[in-house]
Formats: sequence, structure tokens, C-alpha cells
Amino acid sequence: MTTKTKNIEFATPGAQGPLATPWDNPEHSSHGDLVLKPEFAARKFTFPLGSTWLRLMPPLIDSNRGWMLGLHVLKYMGGQHLHPRSLKAGGKSVFDLAYAWLREKRPGELFCKANMTGYKLLSKPISLFWILVEEGGKPVARIVCASGYDGSRGGTPGLGYQIWRATQELDEDGQLVADPAYRTDCAQICVEKSQPPGSKYPSYSLRVGRTPAPMDQFIDRMDLEECAALAPIESVVYLPGAAEEWTLLEKVIDPALVAEIRASQP
Repeated sequence: MTTKTKNIEFATPGAQGPLATPWDNPEHSSHGDLVLKPEFAARKFTFPLGSTWLRLMPPLIDSNRGWMLGLHVLKYMGGQHLHPRSLKAGGKSVFDLAYAWLREKRPGELFCKANMTGYKLLSKPISLFWILVEEGGKPVARIVCASGYDGSRGGTPGLGYQIWRATQELDEDGQLVADPAYRTDCAQICVEKSQPPGSKYPSYSLRVGRTPAPMDQFIDRMDLEECAALAPIESVVYLPGAAEEWTLLEKVIDPALVAEIRASQP
């Protein structure tokens, strides 16, 4: 085992406890995208058109979460940021206070099917996880931040949820075919991205490789700085405080109305 490999210790499969979905919390930027801490923002991965083979990263030994972190993200024109309940069960956001105030005082101004231009203050599910991909002939560590929408309200499930679902598939022997928690047996996943001319949004399809892709084979080829960049997935995200959230709320609601809502709070 090389020195580089020794510097990266992965958690024992199952050590983080059972995970019904990544968005079930246990009890315990650039362009306005505030989901990642600044030192990790450059590692956010954007899938190119065509096929991309990736190796999902197991959770690191000092992580208290699984390989995928299910986040709740507040999105608005020009940016997005983390809802506190992403990291703490029952966590409250300034956006929650604004939603409750508007629902009581001005319900007609909230977004709904009857008012498609209303204020959107509810969070969306996002999947966050480390991957290894080939760049310049070497594996590099990147972070995927993709939609965790499960398709339950219609439409196509988000890429993050599709990848999660792929890791839950069983082979003919009842074994997981792509469980990232196992550093030796997990196969790679291929993400195919396409966007026909005139289409507003890209579409994705997945397939799981047939050959195990041991982590050591990737780590041995990685540069030392790539190994050093790895951190527990829960430590790469940024959580703004309440004061900053009030400012961010002005990206959604008129500042004068934000001031009125804020003044009404005890």
C-alpha cells in the first residue's frame, strides 16, 4: 500500500448507520451559489455533454454521514444556499419565518399553481457527493451537487436521485452492484448527458459498469494535492447565519417587505 493510500481512510461499510434516503436526517461561491465553502467551490463538477465515467467515493473514516449527503437547498434568482435542516433535524431558516408570515398575512403572494409568479420560499432536495473522474490522464476529486427530486410529483427524477437509485440496485444474487461504501467492489457509473437543440434543460441516463473499480487503483494514480483535498462530505458545505439569510431573502422578496417581516419577529 502506498503512502498516498494510507493518507485516505474510509469508513467501514454501514458505520454511519442505516440510511433510508440521504435526506433523512439523524438526530444528532461563485455566482451566488453558497452551498459549498469557498475552498471547495472550485471542485464542483459540471457534467459535459456525452458520457462520463465516475467512481463514487466511499465516506471517509472521520465522516458521520454516508457517501451521499442529502441537502435541502433554498433556490432563488442568482443563487442558492443551505437550509439549516440539511445538517440538523428540525433546523429553522429565516425563509421559514417569511413563509409563515406570508401564509398568514398575504397568502396570495406565495407561489402556487394559481400564482406561478409568487414568492418561492420552500427548499428543494439536493444530492452532494464526492466522485473521482479522469482529467488530463489522472483521477481528480470532484464534488457533484445535483437534484435529489424523486419524481413523485411527476416529471423525471433528478440526476442525484437517479445516481442514488442506481446504487441501490441488486444483482441476481441479491447483492448491491454499486455500493460506494465498499472500496474494492463498487463498479463505476456512466452518466450520459444530452441536450437536443431547442431543449431548455439537459437530460441524463445512467448505466452501471460490470467490473469492480477498487479505490486503490485510482488513489495510486492521484496527485498528492488531490488526496489532500478530500474531506468528510458534511464539512464541505457552507451554512449562512440568520443575519446573512435576511440579506439573502431580499433576492426573493422586496427589501421593504423583508424589513416588515423582520420587524414583526419577536
